[in-house]
Amino acid sequence: MNLAEGRARAAGKHVAILGLGPSINAFLEFTKRLGGREKFCDEVWTINALGNVFERDLVFHMDDVRIQEIRAAANPDSNIAALLPWLKRSPVPVITSRPHPDYPSLVPFPLEEVVNAHPCAYFNSTAAYAVAYAVHAGVRKMTLFGIDFTYPDAHSAEKGRACVEFWLGIATAKGIELSMPRISTLMDACAPQAERFYGYDTLELAFERQDGWIAVGMTERAELPTAEEIEARYDHTAHPNRLVEDERTLA
Repeated sequence: MNLAEGRARAAGKHVAILGLGPSINAFLEFTKRLGGREKFCDEVWTINALGNVFERDLVFHMDDVRIQEIRAAANPDSNIAALLPWLKRSPVPVITSRPHPDYPSLVPFPLEEVVNAHPCAYFNSTAAYAVAYAVHAGVRKMTLFGIDFTYPDAHSAEKGRACVEFWLGIATAKGIELSMPRISTLMDACAPQAERFYGYDTLELAFERQDGWIAVGMTERAELPTAEEIEARYDHTAHPNRLVEDERTLA
């Protein structure tokens, strides 16, 4: 694939980026109710094994397949071992860190171009590379499903979310519209509005766009939270994503 042609194709388009987190289920719900993905977005980009699950235009697998082959050899029954044969025959381009002659679909990420166009050398996950590539391509809108960085046993230590949100900030600064399902923890989308505006506990906020300006209305709350409700907000022992808590219960 000619990356310049690929970026030109994506410029000004609505791209859906699909990751492996729990909110990926929302993409299936949205698209099946619309009658297909074409009714929802212009292109679908997937992370890793989702390239072999959903119809897609581009796959991101930034792990070097040389490393993945070592992992697969050590654990032949792993998901990595299952993924590698598909990567060899992928019908669509797979953007990665370094190509390999045995994997004809692998295309190197344009790292030098990106760090020069956006001098922010910060990429700690495949999802971050996908978002940065979308920024570099000049997409009009990005919708992210399954980019939650939400796991039953690692939500307090997962650093990948910060990097993705860093690049989403750059996207916003460039005028790219962002969207994610309300069940995602990305950008606290799953939290109610009151929890996304720290400090306004005694006010109801309302936002209205007026001639290019966002007017913020503030109305005094009729009732204030109890001491127990206030302290519950500072309790970080509960998992931030209800979906993961439900998975724990089912397990």
